[in-house]
Amino acid sequence: GCRQVTRHRVLVTTVHNETEYTDGGQPIDWEVTFEALECLGCSSVVLRRTLHTDFQPDWDVTDFFPPAISRHPPSWRWSCPNNLSEVLQEVYRSLDANNKRLPMMGARTLIDMLIIDKVGDVGTFEEKLKQLEDLGFISAKNREVLAAALDVGHAAAHRGYFPEDYEVGAVMDIVENLLHAVYVLPRVAEFLKLTTPPRPSRKKIP
Repeated sequence: GCRQVTRHRVLVTTVHNETEYTDGGQPIDWEVTFEALECLGCSSVVLRRTLHTDFQPDWDVTDFFPPAISRHPPSWRWSCPNNLSEVLQEVYRSLDANNKRLPMMGARTLIDMLIIDKVGDVGTFEEKLKQLEDLGFISAKNREVLAAALDVGHAAAHRGYFPEDYEVGAVMDIVENLLHAVYVLPRVAEFLKLTTPPRPSRKKIP
């Protein structure tokens, strides 16, 4: 689906009740509503689950599957090396499960795997990024952008940082753009060179 805020129509609704107990043995009755929603833009279907309890009547909990944070894997992902494309798939599945920290750790891993593939496993992350720049894979500006994405992954892994949705989206944009630029665009350029007819030679006027 388009995975953005849009209009939907309800296809199916089902409601059932569940009971949980507090540590003191007090029962809490939940009304659980499942709704299949069809997007009026792209016709995809998502599931909305709403939890309601009279114990806290103003505190309904609503979840969507897949969640809004998830995103479509790019069609070119299989152009990456197998180990990279497999980790990339795991990152998207983690996003579909509404995770945030794990995808950021995975994004950092993807950048590290690309660096090792292209420049080897020598030096600090900063030194490896500089080698990527020196070899022409990224620009100086892109090196700063990648460093920012790496910091989010490092914070999630080592300091328990919980990133916001926009930060997750930004990091995924950076990683996807890097992989696309390194593994996909060079092949596209070669294909265009082979299929584009040459310019006609200019005839010299005597």
